[in-house]
Amino acid sequence: MSIDLSNFRDETVISLSVEGQLNKDSLEFNGRRIRFTEPIKYDGEIYKVGKEKYLHVNINYRYEEVCGRCLEAFSREDKTVLSGKLVEKENEIGLDEDEDLIYYYDERLELAEYVVDAIIVSLPMKPLCHEGCKGLCAKCGANRNKDDCQCVVEDIDPRFAILRDLFPRE
Repeated sequence: MSIDLSNFRDETVISLSVEGQLNKDSLEFNGRRIRFTEPIKYDGEIYKVGKEKYLHVNINYRYEEVCGRCLEAFSREDKTVLSGKLVEKENEIGLDEDEDLIYYYDERLELAEYVVDAIIVSLPMKPLCHEGCKGLCAKCGANRNKDDCQCVVEDIDPRFAILRDLFPRE
């Protein structure tokens, strides 16, 4: 997924179209395993503003992951954006740290690593199969989305546990 930036030497060229797909099977980070069910698709452009070059790419992907509450596998389609200023690797000294920088070397931009990083940043911190997931029962381990177990879980603050003995139940 290498993009040739040498076309920008021609002063009449102000933008380059970027489109393609990245074939990646899975991604592992922070104990999570994400499996891509289809190729990652991206499209956008590289444009020139004065002497600077900027990248804006829309990324679409479909993945499977295990829910962090009920431990069931789920599938989701999502999208994100990769954008930033293109900087030649040799000229990185003295750059503003606040800008999103995308490095290229010798008029070639390797986009794959930046696409994967954008996907990682866009993923939720905790994977959930759906917003209202009830998770697993803390007592019997049943999936509370499927089974309505009859377990009684007493959530008592340990600081107040001694007070429970003062008022016996009838």
